[in-house]
Amino acid sequence: MSEHDHVPVAPADCAASAVSGPYWNGLAEGRLSIPYCTRCERPFFFPRKWCPNCWSPDVSWIEASGRGTLYTRCMVDMPFDGRPAEEIPYAVALVDLDEGVRLPGRLRLADAKMPIGDRVVLQFADDPAAALPVWRHE
Repeated sequence: MSEHDHVPVAPADCAASAVSGPYWNGLAEGRLSIPYCTRCERPFFFPRKWCPNCWSPDVSWIEASGRGTLYTRCMVDMPFDGRPAEEIPYAVALVDLDEGVRLPGRLRLADAKMPIGDRVVLQFADDPAAALPVWRHE
């Protein structure tokens, strides 16, 4: 195996921490969990120890619907991070969830040119512990 071979890594293995663990573990189990402040009763993203709205440490987790609106998208046409050429191009996106937070992710290639403002839904991989979910047109 050369230094440029792409070895799939389970998402939680490369990004999980004590703070973000519930997010990554939820994805691995096929559900979308987001942090929620029990003091000001607002969800937020990215995971943090304190609520970014009221600075309370009273953070819990809620299951999100996985539905939202496409905020922006772009194509990645140049390989980096050892990604194999057959995975290029791919589309990345920011999605405004119905719960009120904005999440990053990838779009299905078939949806890479969908209009900003269209509705999307999260689609989990066949093995969510080994591959990140992608957004698809609703």
